[in-house]
Amino acid sequence: MRGIVFSERLRSPFDEGIKNVTVHLLDALSQDQEVLALTSEGANDKDHGIRNFDANRLLLSRELCSAISSFRPDWLLYVPTACGTLFSFVRMRVLAARTSECRTAMLALQVRPHRRWERLPVARLAPDCTFAQSRRTERALQELGCQTALLPPAVDSERFRPATMEEKLALRSAYQIPAQAVVVTHVGHLKSERNMRRLVDLQREGFHVVVVGSTSTEHEDAVSEQLRAAGATVIDRYVPSIQDVYRFSDIYMFLVEEPTAAIDLPLSVLEAMACNLPTVSTPFGGLTDFFPTGSGLFYLDGRAELVDLARRAMQTECTTRMLVQSYTWQAAANAFRQHLFGTGAIK
Repeated sequence: MRGIVFSERLRSPFDEGIKNVTVHLLDALSQDQEVLALTSEGANDKDHGIRNFDANRLLLSRELCSAISSFRPDWLLYVPTACGTLFSFVRMRVLAARTSECRTAMLALQVRPHRRWERLPVARLAPDCTFAQSRRTERALQELGCQTALLPPAVDSERFRPATMEEKLALRSAYQIPAQAVVVTHVGHLKSERNMRRLVDLQREGFHVVVVGSTSTEHEDAVSEQLRAAGATVIDRYVPSIQDVYRFSDIYMFLVEEPTAAIDLPLSVLEAMACNLPTVSTPFGGLTDFFPTGSGLFYLDGRAELVDLARRAMQTECTTRMLVQSYTWQAAANAFRQHLFGTGAIK
């Protein structure tokens, strides 16, 4: 079979959630079938086979239309940057109009609010299946009249793996991190909406905080300055070997509460768990749908102080890697086609 994966803004570096999910899923789907990857606000990329076409906001483009229709796909997956907005469904229909006898799907990686009057147009524009990664987003899509399915989490457990003590110390030396510190890390956007300032309290209580900011979004200088002033390490450049940051760390923290401040299944949380880090997180998005508390995974419930929870995480036997090892990108690709075609394998 032949398929098309489309998402706006696909360009390196791939250090942001929507772009990362798209390219990982693209690569997994390409393992046993021919897949054409397209983008409209990104760049050509030989490594992932991505082709960029100029198009307006409704994805109207003669060249893009020709590329889709001439490929004659059996399926088409759209991963919109805007997630599940009304105009995402409009763009989904524009893409689908360029195909015939093609199964269509959209992956909405964040929940989006909708007005009551939007229900009818969304129901009419919806593809054959709209995928979500949290029960909350899935219910919101169902209320709009969409046929839905949950796409399971995924992480590369070969790339993201625990470090030996020797490796951890060598990595700390390379990144100029104190060898004996208890390192608390967060990877993501340097924005106040992600509760970065709460990490300052940890720094003041004797932990060493490391924050790696995505280069795909604009940083808030005030957040960086406050963290640095407290003594934290802020890395605001692209880190190609991001796995090294997890591997020199002792605890991973994800403190996001705003539903649109991250994708429903934050990749950084999955990557940290694959490295077998004790992980402290808000009960964000779809995390609690797939991962119960325990085994070194702690959810902030509003009762425990963050500092106390960090200390408790350091004293608890950690087996978070076991929680994510079965969630591979190939398994996610298989789940995608099983829901879309009713089979686990495409021939």
